Amino acid sequence: MNKRLTQLITLTVIIFASIAHAETFSGKDTALYYKNTPEQFEGEHADVDCAFVSRINRGPQINGITFFLAHTIDEDNRLRGGSIVVAVLSDKADSFVRKYGNAPDIQHGGMTKVDSKRLRGIFHQLDKGHVYIDMTDGQAHQVILQHKETAKKLIKSSDHPSGMEPPRIN
Repeated sequence: MNKRLTQLITLTVIIFASIAHAETFSGKDTALYYKNTPEQFEGEHADVDCAFVSRINRGPQINGITFFLAHTIDEDNRLRGGSIVVAVLSDKADSFVRKYGNAPDIQHGGMTKVDSKRLRGIFHQLDKGHVYIDMTDGQAHQVILQHKETAKKLIKSSDHPSGMEPPRIN
């Protein structure tokens, strides 16, 4: 009986460890991947599979910079990839939305698929938990650094909205 109980406990621990690992794993082209180890990517190019974008609080701005959330998907594992803040020049905001869309483009058929587009910019971390992708070739980052405390509030408060993730891919 004691051996059986030990085996059962061991099996349970292995199952829970596998589930926990699966939930923290994210594909390389997702927001979660970059957010899990942000120090590793500071100042580097970040490429994410963007399902759609949404303006943050109707587009809060800091001196000509508009913030969006890029909602990413993990196409390899067919999972949500989390969201990440993106800084865009305000005069380019409308074309940014046209390019990436403001709702997921769901393709139905034999298998449901959410289309995505490659979003590429420079990854930055202001402080722990305050990360974003700069889509302005560095112009936004300079402005954000000048208004760091305001930017931190906008980025942190907007990074985890409820109900804004793209649907699970079946």
